[in-house]
Amino acid sequence: MTITRLTPIAAMLLLALQGNAHALTIGDIQGTTHLSPYAGSVVSNVDGIVTAVSGNGFWMQDVVPDGNALTSDGVFVFTGSRARPTVGDRVLASGRVDEYRPGGAANNLTTTELNLSFGSNAWTRVSAGNALPAAVVIGSGGLLAPTTAIAPDVGNVETSGHVLDPDTYAMDFYEHLEGMRVSLASAAVVGPNARYGEIPVISGDQVGSTLTSARGDVVISPTNFNPHRLILDDGLVSTPVVNVGDQLSNVVGVLDYSFSNYKLQITSAPTVSRGALVPEVAAPRAANRLAIASYNVENLAGNAASSRFDAIAQQIVGNLASPQLIALQEVQDNTGASNDGVVASEQTLDRLTTAIKAAGGRDYGYVVIDPVNNADGGQPGGNIRNAYLYDKSTVSFAGAVGSATEAIAVLPDGSLSLDAGRIDPTNTAFDDSRKPLVAQFDIGGENFVLINTHFNSKGGDEPLFGPNQAPERGSEVERLAQAEAVAAFVTELLAADPETPIIALGDFNDFQFADALQPLVDAGLTSLVNTLPANERYSYNYEGNAQVLDQMFVSAAVLGDPSMVYDILHINSEFAAQISDHDPQLLSLAMPVPEPGTWALMLAGVGLVAGAARRRRS
Repeated sequence: MTITRLTPIAAMLLLALQGNAHALTIGDIQGTTHLSPYAGSVVSNVDGIVTAVSGNGFWMQDVVPDGNALTSDGVFVFTGSRARPTVGDRVLASGRVDEYRPGGAANNLTTTELNLSFGSNAWTRVSAGNALPAAVVIGSGGLLAPTTAIAPDVGNVETSGHVLDPDTYAMDFYEHLEGMRVSLASAAVVGPNARYGEIPVISGDQVGSTLTSARGDVVISPTNFNPHRLILDDGLVSTPVVNVGDQLSNVVGVLDYSFSNYKLQITSAPTVSRGALVPEVAAPRAANRLAIASYNVENLAGNAASSRFDAIAQQIVGNLASPQLIALQEVQDNTGASNDGVVASEQTLDRLTTAIKAAGGRDYGYVVIDPVNNADGGQPGGNIRNAYLYDKSTVSFAGAVGSATEAIAVLPDGSLSLDAGRIDPTNTAFDDSRKPLVAQFDIGGENFVLINTHFNSKGGDEPLFGPNQAPERGSEVERLAQAEAVAAFVTELLAADPETPIIALGDFNDFQFADALQPLVDAGLTSLVNTLPANERYSYNYEGNAQVLDQMFVSAAVLGDPSMVYDILHINSEFAAQISDHDPQLLSLAMPVPEPGTWALMLAGVGLVAGAARRRRS
């Protein structure tokens, strides 16, 4: 029986209809599957020691464990606004067994609980000041979560009747400890508590058991999403501010579940041992090197605090060493999330370029196409869009820019109809999503075509630790259609000239091994992420899983350049003090050198026009 909270009147009516009460242990109530065999029944005089107290209930645990390795000996008791006991009390609880689905969200598993919030349901104190049941130890000779599989592919784990197998599946491992006291003698931090006070950790005994970066991140792979991760939550006690690579000891709490994750509600502050992790800095770059970066600046609005612009500017100058070209994503309009009809972003980009120059960086111009109001997704009113910054002294941009609804085209002679324009902006694949921004830049007489992308997000995908196994990833359908649109443009361009230097870069919102991005590969592009060591392939940290969302796909003309160097600079995703939630990417090449004939034209004042350069239609 899966429920959300009932009104008191409805609950009283339901109580009146219940059958005989049962005298059971907590282990009996929890059972050996995801759902209690007593869901919906009224039970009486359930005996337990109170181990933790929240604002609307308490956790209690069997005085004597039932000895069944598949059943939990702990349970949450929901009291609502009624009185709650004290930690250390021994109580007898009588109420209805509920399978409560947090928030009523279908993507959440249920938690088994006793509902004492209505009718004559109540708890009584037997004694006070009792020693708490010993916590189940994870690591240090105790239990260890499986590191390979999350759950069996049985469809819905709750309705399938799947019997818990905690030695094989991480979901079952944590489910069989639901509501119990749990401790980790040592825990390695694998995600910063940048939001919500949550800290993803793994047991110190399992460091290196899956793909692990030298910096301490656990990195996903096509077959492993690090199921042994556990999230420390601050529902009862505040969590410390930590970064990836920090170590925790004396971690103890009660095991809970919410927002599609198992969580340890810590009951005391853990001890923190700080790591030495610092943001990465690009290696010094010679003057004859061309650098191209991509950076999702996370909802940068024209009315943001000056400190935000200054911080991003310091990263671009100090960490990225002032690339000549930068593709930006999530540039908001001048008034940010105010849903006021404003779409222009010149204030946002003027403030950013000014801050960069003040920090000792380059004098950047910018290329942007303002979207139709509220047509490109993101925060309502924010009107996020893609944009480019280019160094005015080394990069030439001719300046013919299309409108929000005007598609850039490859003409019969292989030239482009615009110097900057959007790919197929009226294609339904880009409804309520960012449209890819193409721009061609002349650098040293060579024409580079960049495609700045920000595909639709993974929002709406079923979670890793949700009831449906294997999870459905419905958002891939839209990303696949978006990738097909970009691939069609690339195919046309390369058909006209296979030697065109093309760089499709940005926030693709998908992994380097995702099927949804395969059309880009089929069109002749290669993801540079796959040139990195496997344990360095990450630009984002989600719930402790280090993963790729940001990528650069390049054509053969770029891939074959022996001077090419590519990296993802980890300056945000591992740190609690984040400027953005994404790490930037950086590509560098030998600076193109104009042919002698091009130099002559430049000296004559004709401008940067290489004989082989692909220019817009005049």
